[in-house]
Amino acid sequence: MAGITMAGSGSGLDLETIITTFVTAEKAPKETRLNNKEVALTTELSGIGTLKAGLADFQAITGQLGNEESFYQSKTNIRYQGRNVEQTAATEGGDSAALPITIQTKGMVPKGAFDVEVKQLAQGARLESDFLPGRDTKPGQGILYFDAGKDTFEVNVNITDTLQGIQKKINDAPDNYGISANVISSDLGAKIVYTSDKSGKENNLAVFTSDSSLDIISTEMGGHPAVSAVITVDGNTITEDANVFDHAVSGVSITANSLTKLNEPANFSTVTDHAAVKELIHGFVDGYNTLIDNINVLTHPETGILKFDPSARSVKQQLQSITGGVVNDANPRLNTLYAAGISLEEGGILSISPFGKNGGQSGSQRLNEAVNNSLDDLGKLFAGNDGIAAQVNRVLANNLGSKGMISQQQNMLNENLRDIDDDRAKLDSHIASFENTLRKKYTALDNTVSRYNATGDYIRNVLG
Repeated sequence: MAGITMAGSGSGLDLETIITTFVTAEKAPKETRLNNKEVALTTELSGIGTLKAGLADFQAITGQLGNEESFYQSKTNIRYQGRNVEQTAATEGGDSAALPITIQTKGMVPKGAFDVEVKQLAQGARLESDFLPGRDTKPGQGILYFDAGKDTFEVNVNITDTLQGIQKKINDAPDNYGISANVISSDLGAKIVYTSDKSGKENNLAVFTSDSSLDIISTEMGGHPAVSAVITVDGNTITEDANVFDHAVSGVSITANSLTKLNEPANFSTVTDHAAVKELIHGFVDGYNTLIDNINVLTHPETGILKFDPSARSVKQQLQSITGGVVNDANPRLNTLYAAGISLEEGGILSISPFGKNGGQSGSQRLNEAVNNSLDDLGKLFAGNDGIAAQVNRVLANNLGSKGMISQQQNMLNENLRDIDDDRAKLDSHIASFENTLRKKYTALDNTVSRYNATGDYIRNVLG
């Protein structure tokens, strides 16, 4: 409202300064409270974001620790025709996909070396019809039955259905278990082709019909049958419906990619990388300590930006309960972090101490003993279904999830920030109304004083 009128112009009084002073006195403390509240909310929101980022970083570490395939750190070497590809649990696949076999380890894998020959790759059946005049040909009517192993489905064919329409009906059938129909057009006409995803000789594709008019696209079709995959491991023949062999070697899954040359087997060897296991556990300790240090800074009773926030303290308490507790499903000899060489130190951090106490083993010695001689039990402690990593991951997931305490706190803070914007708009409206009221009052005063001044001037002029 200021600037629209100039209060005091009639009376000569400095009413504009008076109005501005009253408006400032009304607005300043309220605006200061909103500014302080906004700063506090923004600071706390920043702290929550820092906490969430720290939890997410630690979750990446515990995700690897809790995965049996990555925890045991198996190392595989595949050799074939002069090529040599080394894999770890974290890099399985990759370059080995171009070799006749790919190896994937599962859990703890005994040391060993094996020769593998790929004799035959698994393949689904493929059937094709004789040529018909074109893709718009209407071959007949009836029911087509598609059988492969224990799976079956059927398709109703109407007299008006073209070859292309039948193809669509087959592909769109709701109970189709993996049969693809395609129409191929050439100079000789059109034919329909059925390809099955189900490999293995026991899953050969057979197509029947309820009406002989459809024989050309069912019982009279030719092609190749479904076949099984066949490999030998150290001369022992193994047959599977698919190209994956999960039980040929303990703890190892062999995938057949291509046939090996005659008398040129692919060789693979497996070994556990004990140093990598220890590095993974040290990474867990370092990640945990980094998170706890961050929480301690955030919740410091004097300087912490989350010192009044319960979510960070709740996470810390839950994590300390896990790291200081017992894993019930683990071997009683190795069911605590302390037994694995990890101690809980002052401030809530973890430590793998190189020094022993009272003549006992150091933390490093206990960890080495567990990794080298009790790796399976160590895996149950960390990577078991209810192991350390699984328990920690549940805490992290519950807090980081959309309904978790931290996410809810973050949503509440954002909502409060939006409320401040509404409060500022309300304050602006209130101040505008307050100023308008003042101006009306002081305008009236200005007019009154102006009339008194005019009367006084008149009297002085008359009296001379």
